[in-house]
Amino acid sequence: MRFVRRSQEFSRVAIDQAEALLLDSLGELLEFYASADVAFVGGSLVPIGGHNLLEPAALGVPILTGPHNFNSQDIARLLIARGAAEVVHGWQELADRVTALLADPDARARIGEQGRASVDGNRGALVKLLWLIEPLLAERA
Repeated sequence: MRFVRRSQEFSRVAIDQAEALLLDSLGELLEFYASADVAFVGGSLVPIGGHNLLEPAALGVPILTGPHNFNSQDIARLLIARGAAEVVHGWQELADRVTALLADPDARARIGEQGRASVDGNRGALVKLLWLIEPLLAERA
């Protein structure tokens, strides 16, 4: 698969010839996720702990991730259980799944919607938490 690294500066020619963009820079992912067909969320094929799975999920982008998601275990478990994310165990499996998903727009739409619904269904956590701890705070006042 031909790809271009963001850290090596995109050029129009390089992008036109690439099959994939490798985003290895900070602060730009959300913008790219919004136009992505599939997202591999890095830091997860090796024991680094994985990066933020919520951004692509909230935008309805199908997620592929490695098995090392200990930085956000609960979120990873939720998205995997709901069919919004899939675990791959190496580069070949990653390439195979990306290829399969790119060839199946219906699957991408279904998986993406599971991600969006999972995020939407869990909004308001701070309000719920404050509601639960308010009585404890009142006791201490």
